[in-house]
Amino acid sequence: MKKKIKYVLVILSVTVLLLMGITVFLIEKMRSAFNDEKVVSELIDIGIHPSTAYIPFGEYQIHTKAIGDPSAPKVLFIHGSPGYWFDFKKIFSDSLLVKNFQLIAFDRAGFGKTTVPAMKNLANQARITNKVLEHYTKPGEKSIVLGHSFGGAVLEQFLLDFPEKVRHAIYVAPCLSPEYQEAKWYNLIASGGLPQRIMPHELKNSNKEMLSLSECLQKNETQLFNIETPTTYIQGKKDILVPYQTLDYYKNHHQNIEAILLDELNHFVPWSKPELIVEAIYNAHQFTN
Repeated sequence: MKKKIKYVLVILSVTVLLLMGITVFLIEKMRSAFNDEKVVSELIDIGIHPSTAYIPFGEYQIHTKAIGDPSAPKVLFIHGSPGYWFDFKKIFSDSLLVKNFQLIAFDRAGFGKTTVPAMKNLANQARITNKVLEHYTKPGEKSIVLGHSFGGAVLEQFLLDFPEKVRHAIYVAPCLSPEYQEAKWYNLIASGGLPQRIMPHELKNSNKEMLSLSECLQKNETQLFNIETPTTYIQGKKDILVPYQTLDYYKNHHQNIEAILLDELNHFVPWSKPELIVEAIYNAHQFTN
């Protein structure tokens, strides 16, 4: 029996290392193909000019980008895990959207050029999100806020802690169910030993977030009925990272939802179907005016 257990552990460890190796390769490839300077240059080439601001957060700084007229209605984007502000590049490339809104994005704690260390607690992530909105909005001004993947969990926390700041929430393939977001075996293996020494910091920080996500979501569950903010929920049945049944879970706890569930949609909506997000933003703006 002990030999069998040891054998299984060895197989699991080898599998994790192989997956990590592939992921490290993909991250390095992504770094070479997409980075802050390159994305900014690409946007400038099509006539879109992002501005940069580093917002103080204690002894650290939050790296942010803003596109469009500062007097226009605000849309804040919260990326997933791992991720960067420019995950929404295809949405930012929509010139008509840029003319009608100010689009705001930031590198979450532990990612990109933000110097705030990775955070386990969603409440702290919501505080950072609030700091970004405080910088770009006037007192009393409400914004459309969108969260993709893990960013959806941050958005949920933000709705609970700062409901007065949001006029409309848009979830895109969000991590919201405590059951479906329980830490997986590979998260546990990757949390110590050799994996921790060889993983890129993005993966370490992402794993740190994932280990505590289910617990944070569970704490929020009883408060979800208190959310009155109009909400759009976009999910696909071909999502291999966040089960589409998450939508059913959320409907049982929060009623004010317009749900968009598509058979052919995958998890990577900001890249594969950015037009869905653009349309959702326009609809949210019309709905709340």
